[in-house]
Amino acid sequence: MRDFRDAKAMARTLRASLTAKTVSISHGESLELVSRMLGVADWNTLSAEIQASRDGSLAAATTHATEAGRHPAMPIRDFVPFPGEIAPLYTRSTKAIQALARAFQGARPIVVAIQRSADIDEPGLGDIYDVGVLGSVLTLDQLADGRWKALTQIHRRTMIKDFVGEADSYVAEVDDLDEQPAPDVPYLI
Repeated sequence: MRDFRDAKAMARTLRASLTAKTVSISHGESLELVSRMLGVADWNTLSAEIQASRDGSLAAATTHATEAGRHPAMPIRDFVPFPGEIAPLYTRSTKAIQALARAFQGARPIVVAIQRSADIDEPGLGDIYDVGVLGSVLTLDQLADGRWKALTQIHRRTMIKDFVGEADSYVAEVDDLDEQPAPDVPYLI
């Protein structure tokens, strides 16, 4: 899956595809369209986020996100984020909004937990997969339709030991996930 760092390549591809269909747009217009597709207001904002990721200004959040323990959490239903991505997360859930706000305001990691079924509105530990991801909330904005959007840097996979919807937000207990290959499993390639 492409993330915001591929925006220029995506804009070139969009412009070339539209030109092939006899639709002409400028390079700047294609950059603006790609920015909006990625959930960012305009190209200037997206460009600043690309530069920040290259400069390593997210390094402090990355090192903080490797801690095991209890962290704010957000269940998601519609996609699976991978380490290294910067993904927009959308929600209307009051508990998820509170968890995102706590992570954003306190510069704490957020646990992104993937639900087993999209039909469940209040998931518990049995309703999510054991492996989730830790990330940092870069921006948190309320949209005109009432949803909230959090632009989230995904750092690494983590093992979810507990996941509860407390009175006002979701919280997950996580532990380090051993990313080493199993010693008795042969390589396939």
